[in-house]
Amino acid sequence: MTVPEDEFCVFGVVFAHPNQADALEKVYAETTRLAASEPGTLQYCIARDPDNREAFHFYERYAGRAAFEAHKSQPITVKLLGEGRLIKEVRFKFVKPIEAAKVPVA
Repeated sequence: MTVPEDEFCVFGVVFAHPNQADALEKVYAETTRLAASEPGTLQYCIARDPDNREAFHFYERYAGRAAFEAHKSQPITVKLLGEGRLIKEVRFKFVKPIEAAKVPVA
């Protein structure tokens, strides 16, 4: 899947390994804190599914590919994705945001 060069969003679901969801939630609390100060990370939200406690829904919005790559290269993200101890599966999609309608000038 090709990462867009300019502004884009990522929507998806992460599934934790059984009995690892609480630990994964703690890591996501920290990645959310760190993402708030990452240049080019416009929005970053992860929520735990109330019906399936091993599922985490996420929405991320980046100014472009460089910001996304910088986020992915953060030590906590590299460790989380590289070790595979907490995450069983990730499903995601890159999408372009719909721009707000311009207000007609009277």
